[in-house]
Amino acid sequence: MRLFDLTQLGVTGAEDVCRHYEEHGYCVLGGLQQHVTNLFYPVLQETLGVSRPDFEEILDPRGRAQIFPPDVRRKLARVGTAPKLAQDLLGALQPVLSHLIGPLAHVSSTFHAQFKGVPAAPVDHGGYKSTHEYMEVHGAYLLHQDFTGASFPTSPSCMTLWVGLNDCPDWPLRLYPGSHRLGLLCNRWLPLDHAGLAALAEPVDIQAQPGTAVIFNALTLHGTGAPGRLSRWSCDIRFFPCCGFLPTYPHELTENPWGFIQEALDRNPGPARRAPLMEDLVLSGAGIETLDAPRFSVLNWVNYLAELLRGEPDRAVPHLTRFTNTQAGVDGPEVYISKFHERAMHPETLRRIQELLAPNPAPAGRA
Repeated sequence: MRLFDLTQLGVTGAEDVCRHYEEHGYCVLGGLQQHVTNLFYPVLQETLGVSRPDFEEILDPRGRAQIFPPDVRRKLARVGTAPKLAQDLLGALQPVLSHLIGPLAHVSSTFHAQFKGVPAAPVDHGGYKSTHEYMEVHGAYLLHQDFTGASFPTSPSCMTLWVGLNDCPDWPLRLYPGSHRLGLLCNRWLPLDHAGLAALAEPVDIQAQPGTAVIFNALTLHGTGAPGRLSRWSCDIRFFPCCGFLPTYPHELTENPWGFIQEALDRNPGPARRAPLMEDLVLSGAGIETLDAPRFSVLNWVNYLAELLRGEPDRAVPHLTRFTNTQAGVDGPEVYISKFHERAMHPETLRRIQELLAPNPAPAGRA
């Protein structure tokens, strides 16, 4: 499995990351101990409310496994993303983020901490709810796509950063390479032995290891791999390209975002990298022609957004239908139409995106 050292990328290495991500839907990054992995330890220690020695004992994969009380699980299931953490992560990952999701990025307002290694049933999105006592912290994730698994639309070009916090070969992150190119596969969360998985490429399992992390596309099918005796700690946090469905402030990753988009599109990137740039243009208010999007291509989402922004929701639906994989997938388009269609965007978010993406923007500053 190829590992890209973020401290030694350079121009050529960044291009290699882009090509790998475009083809496989994920990349494994190294060289992250100081500027990424270490950022999560004090946050989790504070969330748990324990001393440093006690926290290090909990981190030990061979230490005593424990099911945390419900109030602790609730906190770990939704850890607030402090502004400094968001800025530090954006700074550390900027060379990768800007090339894979574009010049503007939202950071998820919360992130998930996971402690796998105790007896717990597998979980789906229900594991986040109070009625399920927030057992997603402990239970193995069933297979899902982050975009389709969400309760409201965001962007299929979202990128998840999965950070291993201790060295553990058990409970790996399981990914299906290339599944990000297959469109909307499942609203349901699938077991590891689901019959439909035979149509996909062989999965890869990536174990937790401090100093490394995985970035993967929001359409990449993934979940928790084989369990074991040891305990695994990890965190995952999401980065979105411009997204009108989010109320959060978009951060600038580059100077002259409009010019960056034009130069990036001139290089004719593949659909995984082209889609977030086109989403940016749609949300900026720039009228675009309907793209020539093959069935299941993420570019169908761009066409869907373009029709919504033109005030043509009925004309948007066929693009969502075309994005749905009715061959390898397990859910029909009506599921996604019911879940996503005609959800309102945030006017203030759209206004800010349009300001940041003006061809000749005024000096940047928070509104």
